[in-house]
Amino acid sequence: MYEVCKKIKINPQKLYNGCIFMAVAHAVTVGEYPELNYEHSWDNINYCMNNSQGCRGTITFGKKYIIAVFQDTSVKMPYQDAMNFFKDAPEAIVELAKSETLQYVLENIDGEIKPYITAAFWGTWDELYSMLEDGEIIKNGAHILAVQLMEPREALRACDDYYGLTDGQMDLILSLSKQRSQTDFSIPVILKKTDALYGDMDEIRVSLGELNMKLEE
Repeated sequence: MYEVCKKIKINPQKLYNGCIFMAVAHAVTVGEYPELNYEHSWDNINYCMNNSQGCRGTITFGKKYIIAVFQDTSVKMPYQDAMNFFKDAPEAIVELAKSETLQYVLENIDGEIKPYITAAFWGTWDELYSMLEDGEIIKNGAHILAVQLMEPREALRACDDYYGLTDGQMDLILSLSKQRSQTDFSIPVILKKTDALYGDMDEIRVSLGELNMKLEE
């Protein structure tokens, strides 16, 4: 871990767009795979991921600040205070991390409920910083963002490999993710009924609702 924070290579806007893309892909396909409903979720300003293989993460997309934390149980490192990952962060970021981001990675540590993380980065919508170098961030948990950091067409191919998408689902994912990422999150996106959405419609509505998207009845 660095003594002082350093700027990392991840582009904040690309990260946000990628997280929207992946959450939309999840919402479109969760009706077919309801058993995977925990893998992606959006809770107000917090995007959460869980790969069911011991790695999870949460990214807080605030109005001014972005904070990402990761917990990977496969990383062999002793527990350390989560605040060590925020040594050089402005107080406003530390407080936002405490009240939002770190609430999603709480664990019982020697009888105390504490946030347990193995990597983190933070910053503004212009630039991001970390106490870890880029490679360490990825190795220690941010590998869960592999698809989110791809270009849209490459990400779509990765989703097709994972979910087995129909042409209609591919078109819908591209369209909805573009609408959601280019429109203020407070403004709902209304979807017309489509054959691209099928299976457990309740699960689909829940995941769409997290993205402030509504399916016409």
